[in-house]
Amino acid sequence: MPGKFNSVGYFCSLVPVEIITAAGLQSVRVKGRAETTAAADAHLYPNMCPYIKSLFTDGLEGGRASACDGVVFTRSCDGMRRLYDVWKAYVPSDFVYMLEAPKNCDDLAVDYYASQLRIFAQKLGQKSGVQVKEGALGDAVKAANHTRKMMQELYAGQKKSPLPVRGSELFKLGLELLSGDGQDSAGRIKSVHNSVKKRAGPAPGRKKPRILVSGNVMDRPGLFEIIEGAGAEIPVADLCTASRYFERIVDEDAHDIYRALAAAYLGEPRCSRAATPAEIYARLSRKVKEFTIDGVLLTSLKYCDQQLNDIPYLVKNFTAAATPVLFVENDYLFSDSGRLKTRVQAFIEMLES
Repeated sequence: MPGKFNSVGYFCSLVPVEIITAAGLQSVRVKGRAETTAAADAHLYPNMCPYIKSLFTDGLEGGRASACDGVVFTRSCDGMRRLYDVWKAYVPSDFVYMLEAPKNCDDLAVDYYASQLRIFAQKLGQKSGVQVKEGALGDAVKAANHTRKMMQELYAGQKKSPLPVRGSELFKLGLELLSGDGQDSAGRIKSVHNSVKKRAGPAPGRKKPRILVSGNVMDRPGLFEIIEGAGAEIPVADLCTASRYFERIVDEDAHDIYRALAAAYLGEPRCSRAATPAEIYARLSRKVKEFTIDGVLLTSLKYCDQQLNDIPYLVKNFTAAATPVLFVENDYLFSDSGRLKTRVQAFIEMLES
């Protein structure tokens, strides 16, 4: 019934939040549960992505996802496809939708995804009672671009040493914007901009090692806190829930707004589901130079074949380029923080020496 449908949860960065906004709805990037995934283990096989299990547990136990009036998935990986299946079977949801996102980014793929986005907008509008009009969609695109550009400015400032903003603080701000916790996204970012301007520069002191964190989905600051607690700083995080998400800008002047959305969401920067290891290495290498990085920390969810496939290539090439690199696998919940802390501390001590 129109008026009763207010929010849509999503699980992947390939979902264009602009369409959700244009339908008069709140978009919510759903986080998984911070506890165990015992409830999901009864339905999913053991070597399933822990992020998927945590999301499903959240749905089964009445968490943030089930509180949303609808959820939208993308066919980003086999695990997400399986989550869609079990969600429809076991989690009561008023609207469950699968977006078919191609892996390619050529003209044919962009045209196809644009057609899928039009269908999604139509279905969402029917459910919310608010037809997605191109004018409203254009306004949503401009608003989202404005937020992303402000975040880009904050990340650009991180090229300075010492950092104007702690890496964990900037990461948390991005998560707040994605999860819909901030009522005024632009206002929250502006307040951080203002606080950066007002801060007195810290005493030079000992230069901290600068770490680039790169991986797939991460929506809790555990690893950031371990790195900063060990005496290093994080200028930039190449994650789909951090700087990589905010690098995407949609062409506001495009003749076809749906095609512009498709091109932006399928284009650079791309994740492991679509980009080759060489493309990912080239992007990370540019960040190493731009942010004066001392060491690269690669991380991946357990059982994520797409991400884990890239790691040997990245480690080999960073090593060949004399860039210190460390790979750590995580279980999404960071329940093995003791082991991670030991490895990260040893890596940072190596950089300091």
